[in-house]
Amino acid sequence: MRLTATNVGFFEDYEDEEVLEVAIAGVDDAGSRRSISIQRSTYEPDEQEVQSGMDSYNISTERGFTVYGCLHSVRLTDSLLTLEFTAEDAEILEIPTPVEVDLRESGTTNADLRNKLRAILDWGSHEKRPQMIGMSISDPPPGE
Repeated sequence: MRLTATNVGFFEDYEDEEVLEVAIAGVDDAGSRRSISIQRSTYEPDEQEVQSGMDSYNISTERGFTVYGCLHSVRLTDSLLTLEFTAEDAEILEIPTPVEVDLRESGTTNADLRNKLRAILDWGSHEKRPQMIGMSISDPPPGE
């Protein structure tokens, strides 16, 4: 699926909501409005969250489906963000994999998006962290 992002927002709340979030809203190839929320808690997971598999980032869609630790890889190059989901989790979210997000109309910069995604995805259970391509802070992708 290809999604043309019209808006990318960042949300950080360490006191009330206790969440970090990157929210992407846009239109898919069929002209349908779509959204993807990538978030994590700002506190360390407790034992119950670890046992239930909620010790990682999660992704939600506009339909309200949510899955924890579901990305195989994330690639950020120039104006394209590619999210590759595990097949089982893509089925639960009812989206194809990979999802390519065209960022040209989003009003965000790669540096901002890269930093926020790293803060969210590089947290929690090590086994659930995706491979991050083009997301090294010390080595920005081409075009920046």
